[in-house]
Amino acid sequence: MKMNLQKYFKTATILTLTLILSVNLVGCSLFDSKSQVYSRYIISLLDINYKNVSKDYMTLTGVSQKDAEAVYVANMDYQAHNLMNYYGIKEVDDGTVLSEFYYLAQSIFSNAKYEVASVDKDSDSDSYVIKLKVYPLDTLETSYDRVVEYIESFNARVDEGDYNDSTEVEYETEFAEGIIDILKTTVDNPGYMDPVTLEIPIKPSDDYYYISDEDFLTIDRNVLYIREDPTANADTTDSKEATGNTEEVSE
Repeated sequence: MKMNLQKYFKTATILTLTLILSVNLVGCSLFDSKSQVYSRYIISLLDINYKNVSKDYMTLTGVSQKDAEAVYVANMDYQAHNLMNYYGIKEVDDGTVLSEFYYLAQSIFSNAKYEVASVDKDSDSDSYVIKLKVYPLDTLETSYDRVVEYIESFNARVDEGDYNDSTEVEYETEFAEGIIDILKTTVDNPGYMDPVTLEIPIKPSDDYYYISDEDFLTIDRNVLYIREDPTANADTTDSKEATGNTEEVSE
């Protein structure tokens, strides 16, 4: 039987491992102010991770098209695993279910919404802080009740012995397909929770600038709303790694 809902709907932290490449990157435009460049940088960073929009990211970081696309692919692969972990779905088939969740993740995160509210300079330290407004996607919240109903129905069929003769692959695949079908109905009409304003410091490093790993993770956790469950068993959530490339960029 699938685990009870209190444990089943565990709070899955949507993590993205940031990777800073130690390479010499091209400088940013001389015609833009630091505030403009930092604003462009953080939006381009999010655009490549969630939407595969790479032009500005490539301009600011100097990475190739191939490397930029690799950032997006790795992040979507991780988000797919996160969704599977969130719903307790195992990888037991030939990768078909993972592929479906990969494309589902692409659909969900293509609707990610964020904007720079301001870029503020600290006159004392000459440092900059980006105030980023993030609108958390409500995809999982919108589908929550339907998923709960589906899980209860699925578990009832398990209790009745409907899956006694099923293999693990058949059992897990059927369960996963039901979750996928529910989520697919929500991705074309995205909704958003109340916006969250995050303060993201720009980190200078010699002639380069970047945002910290921790700050990128903070942004990532706010892109998709996940209902908090105080009874969740945190130990059941895998801690996988993915790329959320916060390249150092030259000034």
